[in-house]
Amino acid sequence: MIKRIKSISNMGIYKDFKWSNSRGISDFCERNIIYGWNYSGKTTLSRIFSSLEKGILDASFSEADFKLVLTDGTEITTKNLESLPSRVRVFNADYIRENLKWDAGTSFSPISFDVGENVALRSEYEQNEKKILRIKGDKNQKGRIERYQGDQNLLSDFEKILSKEAKTIKNETFQSLIEFDLRHLKAIIPKVQNALADHIIRDEVELSTARKTALSSNNKTNVSPIKISTNLIKYSTEVVEILKSEPRQSDLLEVLENNEQLYKWSKNGLTLHENLSECSFCGSKLTDLRIEHLKSYFSNESAILRDRIQKCRTDIETETNKLKTFLMPPNKHELTESCQDDFEQYITQLRTICEEFEATAKILKDDLNRKEDGNIFISISPSAIDLTVDSRLLECMTKINAVIERHNNIVANFTSEQQHSRERLKNHCVAELLERENYIEKSIKKHRADKLVKRYLSIAQKLEFKNQQILSKLKSVVAGQDALNSFIRSFLNRDDIYIEVTPEDKFHLKRGENLASNLSEGEKTAISFAYFLVTLESLFKEGKLRETVVFIDDPISSLDGNHIAQVYALINSFFFRRIDPADTKKVVSCFKQLFISTHNFEFFSFLQDSSPMKKKKDEFAKCEYYFIQRLSKDHSSIVPLPSRLRKTKSEYVFLYELLHEFHERGCSLDDDFFLLIPNAIRRFLEIYSLAKLPGTNTEIDQRLDILMGGVHQLKVLHHFSHFNTLEKITKHDELIMLVPNAVKELMQLLQKDPLHHSSLIEAIGKKADTTA
Repeated sequence: MIKRIKSISNMGIYKDFKWSNSRGISDFCERNIIYGWNYSGKTTLSRIFSSLEKGILDASFSEADFKLVLTDGTEITTKNLESLPSRVRVFNADYIRENLKWDAGTSFSPISFDVGENVALRSEYEQNEKKILRIKGDKNQKGRIERYQGDQNLLSDFEKILSKEAKTIKNETFQSLIEFDLRHLKAIIPKVQNALADHIIRDEVELSTARKTALSSNNKTNVSPIKISTNLIKYSTEVVEILKSEPRQSDLLEVLENNEQLYKWSKNGLTLHENLSECSFCGSKLTDLRIEHLKSYFSNESAILRDRIQKCRTDIETETNKLKTFLMPPNKHELTESCQDDFEQYITQLRTICEEFEATAKILKDDLNRKEDGNIFISISPSAIDLTVDSRLLECMTKINAVIERHNNIVANFTSEQQHSRERLKNHCVAELLERENYIEKSIKKHRADKLVKRYLSIAQKLEFKNQQILSKLKSVVAGQDALNSFIRSFLNRDDIYIEVTPEDKFHLKRGENLASNLSEGEKTAISFAYFLVTLESLFKEGKLRETVVFIDDPISSLDGNHIAQVYALINSFFFRRIDPADTKKVVSCFKQLFISTHNFEFFSFLQDSSPMKKKKDEFAKCEYYFIQRLSKDHSSIVPLPSRLRKTKSEYVFLYELLHEFHERGCSLDDDFFLLIPNAIRRFLEIYSLAKLPGTNTEIDQRLDILMGGVHQLKVLHHFSHFNTLEKITKHDELIMLVPNAVKELMQLLQKDPLHHSSLIEAIGKKADTTA
């Protein structure tokens, strides 16, 4: 249990309170009664206990610091509020504000209200409904999800487009050679959508090849590569050398030099007549001299050059015949379709190059003939020729062989090659479709919209589920209406005011059979305190109330004297019960520790006289009394209850004693009790004026005018005695300077009623002062 409040700083009026500075103060006990006037610091004290209840410091006192000491020596501070081992429940002005929410309209409208947990639940429910409306919208308001529905529908017609494209791919692209439908197409989309450019075949030749491979059938055989070699460059070099040769002119036979045909005929004839003695043509005798002469002629330089020319011409003709007679490649239709166009292109080039080769060879042979015919002994220039024909011939042949090799590979790996081409072509068609339909951008927008809508709908679903739970809780809370009505009847001591539950699980206040159209502040206090007791009753039924620290701050606010007695009686019966089965007459405290603070002396007197409160079982299980004394505008202290408050049974006498002593001390502005005087004098005058004028219904100011007549300083008390604004508490008011005069005028007023005044003097144990 809580033993004492060790210190309070920077918390409202408690700027620097220390328990040790309060002389003679006792530690808290099981029952604790705290008396103090308005704005002395009672509610601030209750907020310390509220912080213990909630486990968090009150938001109004962010700079505050306090320390509590428990009976076992443990210290509870603003840093470890949650460490208090006991449950705490607090009733104060904050509780009334937080636990009652009024929906009254005009003064003639029925009063509908929430109470207790319903206040927070109803507010949460309404906030949730607003959030749901912002998300989903209705016929009058567009929701957040509606703004994304357009993007969600970007691909709404895409299914039809995909179906149509799937048919096109099957029937037109693949000529119905494969099975391909919407399922196949959709399976390709994830493969290509992240890199469309890599799958689209931009090159038309490459695309055509892929199509032909994909559509070809496996009815082809291997084709042998072509083989051909040429020496055109070698022979062109030989021709140039021959044309530049200049043989010596010796032992010439003019007739043979000037006639190529005769030269060839003679040379061949010499070979035929090697061992003959006469000419086979004319029969003339062949002499050895003639034979030697001919041999000498055919062995000289010009003869050798002629032989060289003949040989070179023969070699060139051989090269030309090689191109004419080599086995040309097969017809293009013997190759797979994907190779046919390339093959045909290169074969056309090959034929052209062969024709160029033959023309070049003819030029070389013509140059040899030109050298042999009349230019054998002189150098002549060669004709211009294109020597690249040789390399171009080899290059073209290499390309043809590459096509043939590709064809042979296709034939050897037909299934895998065709499957590869088909997959590539499918990917190309799908990627091209996605690019054409701007699928990626639309998909990103749709995905984002779907994600956001899903998130919003998830939030809305959670809110709707939460509201279902809240509605269930609302129903469970209002199920306690009978107990609530029972406490209200006990507070107000009447049966005509009660609550009913509406179909919306709200409370309606009724007076008799009619809906109430207004509610007094006292009735509001009664309802809120009744609900507070309902919550404590639930703890009692769960066996938890006896482990709970309860702090009650002014439960009789705005209630009249009759109702004050009812509240006191209810507190007695609620917190002290006969629940011991072994001793049914034994009264048991139904709490762990109880604190009650009040500004009302009548209620305080009831508590002082309460038998259960006064009953002392042991040193701790007793009742202690405290007084909250306001020392200055920003300092209050918790002190032992003054002895005169213990002795007197009359608030009226106590107030007079306080005012009398202030007057006796000279009405100084520096008096320790100066700030208590405005409340004290006003409360005293309320009681006094009503006693003197019991038949009037006027306010205190009018009653004072009647009693005092004319102008007087007591009217200023109406200005500041209740401290009804923060400014009046924290700043000096110039009217405060009139308080001493007001007290003096009060004493003068009382002296005009000597019998009453003398009785008051005797009541406080003083001698009558007859001076004016």
